[in-house]
Amino acid sequence: MRKVLTFVLLALAMLGTTQATTIVPLSVEDLTRGASTIVRARATRAWSEWNPERTVIYTYTRFNVSQNLKGLPSAAVVVKQAGGTKDGLKQRLFGVRHFQVGEEAVLFLRPSKAHDGTLVVVGLMQGNFRVLRSATGQVVVTNGVPDVSAVTSTGQVSNFTGATLTLQQLESRVRKAVTK
Repeated sequence: MRKVLTFVLLALAMLGTTQATTIVPLSVEDLTRGASTIVRARATRAWSEWNPERTVIYTYTRFNVSQNLKGLPSAAVVVKQAGGTKDGLKQRLFGVRHFQVGEEAVLFLRPSKAHDGTLVVVGLMQGNFRVLRSATGQVVVTNGVPDVSAVTSTGQVSNFTGATLTLQQLESRVRKAVTK
């Protein structure tokens, strides 16, 4: 872990003031192990609020759950993400894509460190797989976002394109990882 952290810090130093976020890529299996809750859900409401110190804006999104893949069954969850717009001010964390009301996603989640009842996406944005229909009608999922770089165990930095899978492939990999 110390080597990975050293590589990440080195990569960040090399990036300088580039407007991007650098991550260590996680597999679906890693995301599954890191998540206490995995759901397929649709965004129904989104709003932004300041933290109590008024130093950070968070965007909250309520999701109605259609399928529980891991964790205790729940009809709805609230996901908290850094960044947003409040009182005419905008904060942005590159690589974090805020949810749009109506969009569907498979979310790999864990409780927020604030212990406020909200959940956060595992791996910053990596545990946010948007559910899309391909031109052929196949249901696919993707966790790729712009403005993100990935650093490998050898210290190489490249653009993070994320993973694109069929929904069935993702669900199968999650089920296998949950039973291990």
